[in-house]
Amino acid sequence: MKYSLPYINNAKAVLITVAINLGVVFVFHFPNGINLRGVVADTFLCACITTIINMWIVYASVIKIRRAGKMPQQVPISGLMQRLPKNPVALGVIYAFAFAATTIAINWLILTFFDMSELSFIPWMTYKLIYSTILSIKIVEFCIFRYVQPDWAKERQENTLETVSRQPVKNPFPKISLIKEMYGSVTGNIAMNIIIGTVLGGAVAQADGSVVIFPTTQQGIPITGVIFGLIVGILATNGVVKSIKEAIFAADSAMLESLVRDKRFSWMPKRIVALMCLTAVCAMLFSAVALPALMYLFEKPFLNFYQFTLFITVYASLIVKPISYVLIRRCMQPDFVSFTLERTTNLSTK
Repeated sequence: MKYSLPYINNAKAVLITVAINLGVVFVFHFPNGINLRGVVADTFLCACITTIINMWIVYASVIKIRRAGKMPQQVPISGLMQRLPKNPVALGVIYAFAFAATTIAINWLILTFFDMSELSFIPWMTYKLIYSTILSIKIVEFCIFRYVQPDWAKERQENTLETVSRQPVKNPFPKISLIKEMYGSVTGNIAMNIIIGTVLGGAVAQADGSVVIFPTTQQGIPITGVIFGLIVGILATNGVVKSIKEAIFAADSAMLESLVRDKRFSWMPKRIVALMCLTAVCAMLFSAVALPALMYLFEKPFLNFYQFTLFITVYASLIVKPISYVLIRRCMQPDFVSFTLERTTNLSTK
């Protein structure tokens, strides 16, 4: 029997928790929706439900992995995590309150910032679908991170068989580099907002040198979505292809030969320009529809400058993840690997 790390294959835990949390929305908030006070109570319940389910699934999985002697070897050691309880019930209680407090604060800040003191049923269900999915993923990561620490992982491990997965365990704590990336994303989106506004007439320079930035409307945001999708498509493709090429050159031949073709991704172009064009077109079409749809869904006919900056930053962080996933899977196809190695060999022989 093979065992895999839950943080790598966490779809089961995430889908179960999201389904239950959406069921809670139907039971308690259909059809009237929710107010800001209700969001606080509902978020606390969501954090507790998500922690209980994820802890149960993760703990059952790591127990099997430890019994098989196949705990991961590349683990970031954390003194803080090792001071937390080993008992899943005690750890679950701590996680439930910690994630509840954090998520309540974030939800309250976001809804207050966008002047959404009340949400009707459909907007609230959509909002909860998004945040409960992210919450479930993070809780799974923190659950597994506790149980791969050596103080628990090496207990009762009778053999030292090589771990099935050679991938290092992810450290779920925010890193300084991530904070810098978020800062760069926010400042980049501010600059993009000003530039697009200047081109399309949304930002007007006054005679005294001051600049007036008009609100972003539902009617005008599709054009912003097209431009934004173009930028995201180019930057994401360039970044992923560059990283994957470096990984290909650093990998051993046995690992590269073990790659299996996946028809879902192998049809995509191998050349970076063609792949970039395909990604950009998809991102442009999706963003042109998704951005006004979100504004309509959350009953926001317009967004001021600061609201739009936060809105587009959050949207960017969400859309980049699936785009990067698809691009990574494409670039790990055998034909792309062969194309990359052959092209490099040909260039080096000229």
